[in-house]
Amino acid sequence: MSTNANSDTAETESTGAETDAGGNQEPDVDQDGAEIATEDEPVESSSMEEPETTAGSESEEEHDADGAADDADAEEESTVEGPPATFQAAIQGGTLKTVLKTLRAIVDEARIHIDQNGISMRAVDPANVAMDDLDLNAAAFESYDARPGVIGVDLDRFADAVGMANKGDLVQLSLDQQTRKLIIHVDGVEFTMACLNPKTIRAEPEIPDLDHPAEVTISRGALDRGAKAADMVSDHIRLTMVKAPEQFCIEAEGDTDDVELEIDSEDLEDVTAADVEALFSLDYMKDIVRTIPKGTAVTMLFGTDLPVIMAYELADGDGQVRRMLAPRIRTD
Repeated sequence: MSTNANSDTAETESTGAETDAGGNQEPDVDQDGAEIATEDEPVESSSMEEPETTAGSESEEEHDADGAADDADAEEESTVEGPPATFQAAIQGGTLKTVLKTLRAIVDEARIHIDQNGISMRAVDPANVAMDDLDLNAAAFESYDARPGVIGVDLDRFADAVGMANKGDLVQLSLDQQTRKLIIHVDGVEFTMACLNPKTIRAEPEIPDLDHPAEVTISRGALDRGAKAADMVSDHIRLTMVKAPEQFCIEAEGDTDDVELEIDSEDLEDVTAADVEALFSLDYMKDIVRTIPKGTAVTMLFGTDLPVIMAYELADGDGQVRRMLAPRIRTD
């Protein structure tokens, strides 16, 4: 089981309550009450209208038939829930390690959605406080051939196998069509890993539509400094922004000591300033920040008592990550 921030979920605050990822305040509970909505129902495909048949040339009729067939194929692919009919790919070990490290910060198993354009994964932690949404385009792979489908994987076992690879080694992935097992080739070593039934994995969350008044792009190093400073005095971390004069701070308040880190302008880009503040679990924040690659620019969207969204790129822009953390609400 990967290390995550579940330690925070056991605390009780008589003056505090967690909000869900949509920013709605929940009553005080013994555990953090953040909830990220989940939905596990297949998407219903829209019905296709029958093309009107009129007197015309044979070529026009063939064109209509081909178009209807293409629409049918697209509709079928959009509703695929089983394993893909084809999946063969090769990727740099360093890139795949980063992907797995990101997801393992909050969960230990996940669905991998596969299609011709790449793979995607979305997962929420058991306490419904943190969510990861990750896409890795086909261009991030050295080679890639796939048909639509879904597989479930144990992230810890997957990471153990990939851990044999060096940063620049090629990791070759394929799906055995008979056994439905994932084959992982690393530097002459072949691992055969049983996949999980995707239906047994926790339902994937919906991404709430939020209107964040504040936005800033910050260096990963600045976030890490703020988390380490906050950890000296508290188990919570506060993000604050002042519109005038434009200022962004990371703060923490302990029983006797406080800490404040004003982020220098050299660590900030693309600032949309607003008067906002929000409090978050420091354990969750540390787990998220430590799995962001060094040197990465992180775009943060936040607002008063709203979930914070941290978005950044992987694989030289061929991968995208959105990470959401629900706030901690104090009612005075």
